[in-house]
Amino acid sequence: MNPVVLKRDGSLAPFTRDRIVAAVESAATQIDLEASEYAQNVAASVESQLEGCKEVDIQQIQTLVENELMQGEFKGLARSYIEYRHDRDIAREKKSALNQEIQG
Repeated sequence: MNPVVLKRDGSLAPFTRDRIVAAVESAATQIDLEASEYAQNVAASVESQLEGCKEVDIQQIQTLVENELMQGEFKGLARSYIEYRHDRDIAREKKSALNQEIQG
């Protein structure tokens, strides 16, 4: 049974490995690496590590993905993923700040 993911906004969503695959593939694209199969393997490993968990927050998942990538064969992909996550976090913060400013 897959865990429920506690999202940044506090909502809950079912865990899906496809989100991990998409994030790893996006990071791989940034360094011109074809890593679809590798992304699937990383996602499967993370999913197996979460087995037995009922609830997990998004940061825990990202940390597991980073650890898998750092232990793997594509060190540049690990760096790219971490940078990709950082860029997404900044964009999310800017969007949130803009929304707060608009709403007053």
